Amino acid sequence: MQPENKPIVVISSTNAEEIPNFIRAMFKDCRLNGSKKLIINFISSISYPEFIQNAREALLDNIDLGAYIYIWKPEEVDQMMKKILENRQDMKGIIIYCDDNNKHMIEKILPKVPNSIKANIIKDYCK
Repeated sequence: MQPENKPIVVISSTNAEEIPNFIRAMFKDCRLNGSKKLIINFISSISYPEFIQNAREALLDNIDLGAYIYIWKPEEVDQMMKKILENRQDMKGIIIYCDDNNKHMIEKILPKVPNSIKANIIKDYCK
């Protein structure tokens, strides 16, 4: 099976220490679902350089796959949803990822996700 160019969209929030494990899990799911691209929407107060510093090794291990990374502040969730909705026709599916400390943040976001997008959820790590 040839991987598709349609990206898998990820909505996530974890502690900085969990970023390498998160990135590896997302690339693994990307491969398993036959895609070549990820669009990662990471909700956190950390800066983009700090995210990349934590994710560097995991990103380099999966250099053959494409990744767009957006870091959103918790108060920018509405902007994030608008961006996701703009590209909903092009996505292969969606993955929800969080750790125990950030589960409440994702639970606040999920009611804002339209049912048409919820139907495309491939995996929900927050359940």
